[in-house]
Amino acid sequence: RTLFTRRLPPGCRGCLAGKGTNAFVTGLCTRDCFFCFNSKPRTDELVVHGIKLPRPEEAAEVVARYALTSVGVSGGEPTLRPERLLRLVRVLRTLPARVRIALYTNGDRLDDALLRELKDAGLAALRLNLVAREFDLEPVSRALGFFPETAVEVPAVPERRAELEDMVLRLDALGVPFLNIHELFACRENAARVGERGYGSVAEEAPALMWEPVAGAEEAALSLLLFAQRNAGRLSAYYCSCRTQADISSRGLTRRLRLRQGPPWP
Repeated sequence: RTLFTRRLPPGCRGCLAGKGTNAFVTGLCTRDCFFCFNSKPRTDELVVHGIKLPRPEEAAEVVARYALTSVGVSGGEPTLRPERLLRLVRVLRTLPARVRIALYTNGDRLDDALLRELKDAGLAALRLNLVAREFDLEPVSRALGFFPETAVEVPAVPERRAELEDMVLRLDALGVPFLNIHELFACRENAARVGERGYGSVAEEAPALMWEPVAGAEEAALSLLLFAQRNAGRLSAYYCSCRTQADISSRGLTRRLRLRQGPPWP
């Protein structure tokens, strides 16, 4: 259940191989999305590859120890801690092997000054969640001026199908290269709010998954993928299902156990 049109986003390759990780800059956020899977109450701490770190400079040793090639910098909203964010990106760029760094953000605090600093620090790409900001494309347009690989990453919320399809057309017209579509799921942190929306679980069909896909989520994601294939001239769309994410986690854990002692870079 890993499908894409045209091109697979570059940052997804390392992730699918189990060589990617998440750098959680802070749990604080400017939004309160019903589908958010972060722990509550929110915490303001730095966590890289599941390891809490007191300083961003210690992230390089963690990434090197596990021979990771792709780092997704996220939160919460990581731009709420711009100094911590920039220090993290800069130190990861000092590693002897090339590490691809992408920033996940809702765009609320992106301005030209921060975008320029992120580019100078070595950031490779941005991924913006437009469902979180009610499909406002302003930060996408702004980011494209600094990062050609400015992508959009959204959960496929079934009730917002028409808005998602309109978003595809607007992204294509704007020249956005990639759209990542996630299967909407329920977990411990968001189950109550997801349930309030009327979404039932399909857990009985996927008992081994860390996250429980909600009924209708995959159909909505595949429908949006097909819509993009048929109607977008340049935009590449990629569907990352709960099954795919579980497989990625499994591959990453296997690598982590095997490389516990910290091998040299391949």
